[in-house]
Amino acid sequence: MLIKPKAPIIERDISGVLWDLDNTLYRLDTMIEHAFNHAVARAALSLGVALPLDEAVTMAHQSYVDHGFSGYRFLQDYGLNRLDLHHRFHEYIDETVIAKNHETRDLFASVQTDHALITHGSRVWALKVLGHLELQPWFPDPRVFAYENYDFESKAKSRKPFEMALSSINKNPEAVVMVEDTLDNLRIPHEMGMTTIFLHHGREPVELPDFVDHTMQTAQDVLVNVLKPKA
Repeated sequence: MLIKPKAPIIERDISGVLWDLDNTLYRLDTMIEHAFNHAVARAALSLGVALPLDEAVTMAHQSYVDHGFSGYRFLQDYGLNRLDLHHRFHEYIDETVIAKNHETRDLFASVQTDHALITHGSRVWALKVLGHLELQPWFPDPRVFAYENYDFESKAKSRKPFEMALSSINKNPEAVVMVEDTLDNLRIPHEMGMTTIFLHHGREPVELPDFVDHTMQTAQDVLVNVLKPKA
């Protein structure tokens, strides 16, 4: 059953949305997290790391737990090139492990908004996921910004990815919402004047920083409660 958009809950006239990808447009579950760790391990071995695969997978998992990035230990301990690992590990991930959600696709079709994507993943991965989720009509290539497209400058530290995305949809920050599952990545959009939404997937923090304007559970909540339905 299609969920119909409601009247927007944000007082501003919102005409654009910048989206994160992983764990935002779709939910990261245990199977997908394992697939990411396994892909990083395989990529590291293919780039010359001499470890048994099971040990490499364990290292990738612990790197994610400790540093939020499965490849961290391989870069630090084995001196792998970040760009090589970035592109290689995304080639090993099978996007079909992500569950499709046709309600999300239909909600994108039902709202009157311009969208752009900013991800710390690779461009190849972003385009594969958008295709698999059937969301590519709302994220044409010029509006997809992968880590390499903005020179690996972290969303938590640089305005560059947000400036590029805003330019791609020709919007002022005040007319745009930034949707993220990582709190630190919302600080700069808030400073720039965007409305910020943190997706918590049912695990809402007890305390939130003042640069978070709203919290919601899923991408569907944003599409239903924030954006204007088509006339």
